[in-house]
Amino acid sequence: MATTAHTETTHPTPETYQTERGRVLAEILESQRAGLAPHLIELTERQVFPYLIPCSIRTGRDARRTGVLLGSPAPAFVKRGRSIRYRFSDIQSWLEGADAYPSTAAALASESR
Repeated sequence: MATTAHTETTHPTPETYQTERGRVLAEILESQRAGLAPHLIELTERQVFPYLIPCSIRTGRDARRTGVLLGSPAPAFVKRGRSIRYRFSDIQSWLEGADAYPSTAAALASESR
């Protein structure tokens, strides 16, 4: 009697990703699949910088003090005791608020204004 193999479709787990950025993104997606809303997903500064926001942790820390990150208002953060956390929804909003340009010429033209 022949048996047929049953294959299940599974989502990739954080362990299947080779890069740290991929691992961070996989953890966020797993949290969302588990039913957590983006405003309930909290990330450490080591997960945010440089994997989601392209700057160093030091630059992110300076931004908390100055309120400015890469020329824009810094994303909001949450302080829990000595721990700093960033809500995923705040990081998404910060990334979505960045200016988008169709070309380098358009970006340079907006800087000269």
